[in-house]
This record gives sequence, C-alpha cells and structure tokens, in this order.
Amino acid sequence: MRNITGDPMRRPCAPIVLSVLTAAALAGCAPGYDLTVASPTCDLAQHQQLVGMNIGEVYLPRQLERREISPGQVVTFDYQPRRLNMFLDSKGWITRVTCG
Repeated sequence: MRNITGDPMRRPCAPIVLSVLTAAALAGCAPGYDLTVASPTCDLAQHQQLVGMNIGEVYLPRQLERREISPGQVVTFDYQPRRLNMFLDSKGWITRVTCG
C-alpha cells in the first residue's frame, strides 16, 4: 500500500497531526480561571466580596464547604463554622454570605 508521499515504508502522519491539533484545541477549552476567593474555609472578611456577584461567575476552592441557598429553600440548622452559606436571589445573584 502506498501513501500520499509515494514511499511504501512511511505511514501518513495526518492522523497524528490531527490528534495533536485536536488536543491543543481542547486544551484551550479547559477552565483557566482564577479563584474568586482562595480561602479553603469560610472567612467572612474575604467572602464578603461575593455579595453582588452572580453565582455563575464565582470560582471557589473545591475543598471549601459551601451551600447555595435560594429564596424559599428549606435548609438544615446544623452549624458548621467552616461552611460558607451564600444566599441567592431568584436570578442567582448573591445577596448575603454567612458562615455556618
């Protein structure tokens, strides 16, 4: 079998090039974002800056325990001082934050 180069010993490199280009394009889609607040535990001094932001634009550390509370949502009263509670309005805007 002959390839496009005419050399029967060389394999076409188009699939390899295509794979590399696809991987590079997908790497560009990976979330390259900065954390909005980097504190891994609830810290009102730092997390107060979230008030007025939309929940969709907030990036927090994965290890941060958090709870998003929508209007009318039933929540437990268990107190966890490391947990960040974010109170949202009906459109997802953060109106208040508390620890617990």
